[in-house]
Amino acid sequence: MKAVIIGNTNLNYSWFVLTHRQGLKLNDVETLDIDYKSTPLEVIKRDILQYKPNYIFTHLSFHSHIHPINTILEFFKNIKDRIDVKVVHTCQDARTHDRYMGDLRGSFDAAFVGTYPMVTNCLNVFKIPVFYMPYSSLTYAKRGKYSSKLAFSVPIFTGSPGAHRTGWADNRAEFIEKLQSIMTIKIFKTQSGEDLRSKTPSLSVSAKCILGLCVGYEIDGYMDVRPFQYLGTGAFMIMRKFKGMGSYIPDDLYVPFHSYEDPKAVKELWDYWKNRNTEKVRKRAFEYVQYHHSCKKRISNALWKLDQI
Repeated sequence: MKAVIIGNTNLNYSWFVLTHRQGLKLNDVETLDIDYKSTPLEVIKRDILQYKPNYIFTHLSFHSHIHPINTILEFFKNIKDRIDVKVVHTCQDARTHDRYMGDLRGSFDAAFVGTYPMVTNCLNVFKIPVFYMPYSSLTYAKRGKYSSKLAFSVPIFTGSPGAHRTGWADNRAEFIEKLQSIMTIKIFKTQSGEDLRSKTPSLSVSAKCILGLCVGYEIDGYMDVRPFQYLGTGAFMIMRKFKGMGSYIPDDLYVPFHSYEDPKAVKELWDYWKNRNTEKVRKRAFEYVQYHHSCKKRISNALWKLDQI
């Protein structure tokens, strides 16, 4: 079996690419990566037709600033007319509707989305099977190695704190600023020289605490990558709880808080836990997420669903 992954494959750390690539390989599916932004469509088409995959997993499919929607629909329709392949659209963003809401029949065979509202809304208009599939963890047999260089004694946040300043009911950027005014945290910005995402396994076991701060908490079923990325490598986390998260990740795997209204609540949680032994929580989180939410298992479930179509 073979699959093509089309997305930000030239990006140093695309969670879509990393988890799909590893998950497919661990399910005995060979993969070919194609960068969607930098590769001309005619080259993508040539490579796909030569490779003759059984599946194509696409990310960024409906970003119209890259390619017009109609061009992409015709592009995949033409490929499906040439070879026997199942084309899969993926979108795990914090959304209730996709960037394109229209009939996908003939161009795509299925869609995997990351929120429950998207399942309902997209199913009505895509006219193809739409499945709920949240992010997953990379698959590890054991936790990473301790590193004294990553043994931060204060909570750390990895991400872009200034992002999502507007457009959401909860203002993460403002919350982080208020939190910094009452307690010490370290911030490591993504897509910068201080980006630590490639060191996640060691960071998770070495740092005292990782903060789970994101947006989209009010969208049922949405969870960003952090619960899977960090709990799946044995981190101790203080994390804002997503709506509906309890059915996927129990509260006893991390320390939850529920609102960005009061940063003092996070400080109180940190003050309570900072001198306590968190090993049991870390071990429980690692084992649970690896068993239930590894990319090996997530992709196995996805392949099974695709085989039923």
